[in-house]
Parts: sequence; structure tokens; C-alpha cells
Amino acid sequence: MATGLSLSGTSNLSSGQRILVAAAKMAFEPAAPDPDLITSQRIPQGHKQWDILTYARLSDANALTEGVDLAQSEQLVAASLSITPSEHGIISTISKRLIRRQGDANVVSAAGSMISNSLRRRQAKDVIALYDGFTKSTPGASLAIDITHFRGANAYLMTDNDSGYGPAQPPFKAALHIEQISDLILDITDTTPRGTTTGVTGDMLARWWRTRDRLYGVEVYHSGNIERDSANDSKGAIFAEEALELVMANDMEATEESDNSLRAVEYGIFQEWGEGERADPHGVEMYSDTTATI
Repeated sequence: MATGLSLSGTSNLSSGQRILVAAAKMAFEPAAPDPDLITSQRIPQGHKQWDILTYARLSDANALTEGVDLAQSEQLVAASLSITPSEHGIISTISKRLIRRQGDANVVSAAGSMISNSLRRRQAKDVIALYDGFTKSTPGASLAIDITHFRGANAYLMTDNDSGYGPAQPPFKAALHIEQISDLILDITDTTPRGTTTGVTGDMLARWWRTRDRLYGVEVYHSGNIERDSANDSKGAIFAEEALELVMANDMEATEESDNSLRAVEYGIFQEWGEGERADPHGVEMYSDTTATI
């Protein structure tokens, strides 16, 4: 992407100054639901980090004998996750000459929308990076995801796999690359074994592309910032909300600073956050082939 000062005669912006043209279009932004799918907490002002404690379960209660003292006391044990938020931000500096000469759109408003989208994209990618940290992963590189993997991941989360954390509690969320969603829909709408397009199959064929549907009770989200690697594989995840934590230190802060000698205005947007994995057994990485269908 281009960096530096935005001037009236660079980056093709001069084309909108000579004549009045149709409104300029901003680049379409990928879906970025990931930060909203996990637990989010606000760190109080004056604190530098936030410690999240998860208490382990106690042992099973004892069968007692009348008149016999219960001498053993259970100790509380907690797993601790410390998150220290860090600052993130982006600025766009626009010359006052460009602001005066624009003929096709409000360049200041457009810049504001784009830098806020950029900050949200950074936050979503930080959360997406956590998906690779889940120990349990299915189906694997170069393999297409199917309903068996999705169903198995759902069952895994509800199984008591860890004496400390216990089973994950529904509802679960799935953040997937759109080709992973496409493979799942292909699998459950395949009419070959059933020979019919009615019921669930017909309903899914008619309306599935909503980018948020439920499958086995799991809310499936299209995460547009999940990328393909060099082998055309992608890493999404199915998880309980509390498996991952996002800690916010402040609201999104917008700034505007005029530089009169430069004859430009700097627009910025900043926010402080941190993220981490709280409960590894409560998430499953969905690692599969996402080669483009067409």
C-alpha cells in the first residue's frame, strides 16, 4: 500500500479535481467479526495489565460416615492469564489543497472511514492469530473440511477433556474462511445419498449465503481476514466465547491535527488492546484446504 503525504497531484487523486465525476468508491472491506465473537473486558484506568483467573474444579464430593470427621479440605487453584494491552493506530495526512479541490467526494469523510476500517482489520487479525494456538486441530493441511470434522469439533468441545477446565459450554462460534464454509455447504447439500432437494437441503440451497448460519447449533461466521497460506490452506476455528480473551484499555480515539506550515491536516485513530488464549480445550483449530473454487 502507498505511504506518505497525500497531495493533490499524486496517487491518481488529481483526476477528481479537473471535472465533476461520479462519487468515488472506497475499497470494500472484508468481514471482520472476530473481535465480537470472544470475551471482551475493559481494563480500568490506571492499570497496566489485566489478570484473568480461571478456577479449576474441586474433587468430587466424598461419601461420609456418620460421626466421622471430614478432615481433608480442598484447595482452590486457578490458572492465570495476564494480558498487557498495547497501542495500535493509523494516520492519514491530507493536504489542504486536496481538501479544497476535491470534486467527486468528501475526502476527509472517506479518510475517516478507511482509517477506522484499518484499525478494525488489525484487531480482527490479532484475534485470528490466536486460532493457530489451539492444540486440537482438524482436518489438516491440503484436506477439505467436511461436516464430519465440524460435527467432531463440536463434540470435542462438549467432552470433558480437561479436569481443570471441564467441557466448554455452548453456544459455540465458528470463524471460517469462506471456502471452508463453501465446502461445508457442499457436503450437507449433496443430494446424491438422499436423492432429494427438500427439507434442510432445499432450505440451505435456497438461502445459505448469508455469512452467518447455524450448523449443529454453532453460529458460523465468514471471517474475511483469514488468509490462505502459500499452500492454499487456511486456519479458522470453532470455539466457546470464553476460550479467548480481548482486553480493551480505551475506546477508539480519533484525532485531528493541522500543520499550517505544511498546509495539511493529519487525521488519526488509535486504540489500546491485547488478546490471549484462556482455555485451550475450549477451542478447535479448523485447518483445511481453501483453494479457490473458481
